[in-house]
Parts: sequence; structure tokens; C-alpha cells
Amino acid sequence: MSNMGVATKEQLTYIDNTVYSPKSAPLVARSLFSSINVGQDSVAYRYRVRSGNAMAQAYVNRATDIPVVDEGFKEYETPITQSALACSYSWLELARAQAANVNLLSDQAQLVARGMAEREDRIIFNGLDTGSDSTSIIGLTNTHTDITGFQQIDMAQNGKTLDDYAADTEDGALAMRNFFQDAVGRITHLVGYASAKPVLLLPQAQIDLLNRPVNNYNPQITVLSLIQPWFSSIQAVPELEGQYWHARNASIADRQKNMGIICLNDPDICAIPDAMLLTRLQQEYHDGVTKIPYVERHGGLAVRYPSAFVQLLNINNATK
Repeated sequence: MSNMGVATKEQLTYIDNTVYSPKSAPLVARSLFSSINVGQDSVAYRYRVRSGNAMAQAYVNRATDIPVVDEGFKEYETPITQSALACSYSWLELARAQAANVNLLSDQAQLVARGMAEREDRIIFNGLDTGSDSTSIIGLTNTHTDITGFQQIDMAQNGKTLDDYAADTEDGALAMRNFFQDAVGRITHLVGYASAKPVLLLPQAQIDLLNRPVNNYNPQITVLSLIQPWFSSIQAVPELEGQYWHARNASIADRQKNMGIICLNDPDICAIPDAMLLTRLQQEYHDGVTKIPYVERHGGLAVRYPSAFVQLLNINNATK
């Protein structure tokens, strides 16, 4: 005799109609740096930085050696790169999504925006190597100062990293605080920027170290609370992890070495050249599948005052 009172597993299964999305890495380039509009068909953004020398001297009557001002310009250029990504769905996929109360078009459009922004961040921080000087883009993690003009502080020179400071429960916190004070000084000692508050960019692992208490007697006082007044913001940037910016043929140890950056992000100091903001092109339909392409065109960060950027090298210990 069949048991008519027993419900099936399907009947007893609760279906959650919420669609959950995994967390993703933060995107910071657009929130950190302003943009400048350039021509939609531009292939590069070229800008000039003024340099000059003007120093008066004592003058006596009928003197013939009056000094003159020396003014010049240096040109820089960042190529414009083009990014493309598309939504794609069949009529059946759309119908099934609608039946499940899922907005397929909105979800895919959000993924396109995310994918474009991820490429932006990677290019701004890590650059773009196309194999050609005319189309390659210099990123903020490029360590060749003869190309970038950035300042650098290499922690390997004093033999201790932020990891070492964090492990020193006696004097490590104070040493870490003094390190960042000296690093900020590279910015505030620039002419005209004595009161400037730069931004501090670090991988998340190094930001976590800043939350260590100064000592066991004052757990509420952390390194972060001591250095925060010197910065306009302190942000985590995944692209500063060594795995993203070291050369592909670098050793495993080198690829584990992270970087920090202290910089000014005023619009007159740096900006992202935008030739075309994220734009939806005409949709295509073929064999029952709809495709909606999106494109955008932008360059790398145009840094007009390279000395306002300080790279912090060898800030962590490579794992054995």
C-alpha cells in the first residue's frame, strides 16, 4: 500500500530566489584620479611640463652680466588603448531568465562595466606592454625611474621591511610610524607642497599591519591612528601586489615582493585621458543569439609632476 501522506523532497525544498554574487576586489583608479576628455579618435595624449630657472643677482650701475631666465618644456605622451566587452544571450536563455525572475540584461551589463573597470585599474597601475613603444603604456608600478621620474624608497637598503617592524613588539610600531613620516616628507619637502596630504596606497596585507597596536598597554593606539593625519586617504590596491607588476620571468621570491605608493592626486598633477567613455554599440543578431558590444578608449595616468609620486619598494618579506 502506497504512503500517500509523505511529501517529496522537491516539495520540502525551500527555493531562495535571491541571486548571490561573490565579493570582488576593489576598483580604485577612477575614485583616486580625475579624468580629462580628449578627442574621441585620439591615438595618444601628449602634454607639456614647464621647467625653468630664474635667479636674480646683485646689480651695480652699468653692469653687463645681468642673468636671464631659462625656460623650457618637456613633452610626455601616453597612448590611448581601446577596451571591448559584450553581452550575449539567446532567446531561450532570456526566456529562462525571465521565468526565474532574473534580469539577465542588467546582470550582464554590470559584468561588462566591472570587466572594463578591472582592465582600467590594471593598466593605470601595472601598465600595458604591447611590444611596441608607441602603444605600450607606463603604469604606476614601473620601477624604471629614468622613464617615470618617480621617487623611490627601497626598504631593502635599511635591511628591514614592514613585516619585520610588525614582528618587533618592542620598537617596531614606532619604527613603522617613523618610516611613513620620512616617506611623507618626500612629498611635503617639495616646493609649494609643505602642507599637502598625499594618499597612501598599499596591498591589503600591508594595510592590515597598520592596525597593530603600538604596545600592549595602549591597544587602542595603532600605527594607523598615528599616521592617518598625514594622509588624505589610505586605500588598498590589489595591483600593488608583486604577482601583478613583476615581470613574468621574475623569480618566485621577487613576485612575492609588494609595493606601496605615496602620491598627490590633484587634477593638475595627474589625470586619466578619456577618449571615449563606456559606450554601447549597435546590437547584433545572428542565428538566434543577440550580442551587445561595449567599447571605451582611455590612456594611462598622465603624471605631470612625477616627483609627487613615491614608490615604496621591498615592503614585505617573501615567503620561503
